Amino acid sequence: MKLKNIMLSVAAAGVLAAPVAAQAGTTASAATGKIANVSGLGARQSMAVKGKQKADSAIIVLAVVGAGAAGYGIYEATKDDKSNGS
Repeated sequence: MKLKNIMLSVAAAGVLAAPVAAQAGTTASAATGKIANVSGLGARQSMAVKGKQKADSAIIVLAVVGAGAAGYGIYEATKDDKSNGS
């Protein structure tokens, strides 16, 4: 029972911390001084992408294996052994 509460607490903390971590250091004023260049010598330029960008098959396999491991972990954590512990 304690492990279940700990896991739920960690998951809730992760859900609450994700937006904060995503916004860390993304203020507009911080980037203005770094990329602004009057002469244009160091200006950033975009490039055309040739061909389609596809996910590698190994990445897809790893994603499926990871999802399966996560599902199995949740199943084992929520499985009721019907034991009173004594």
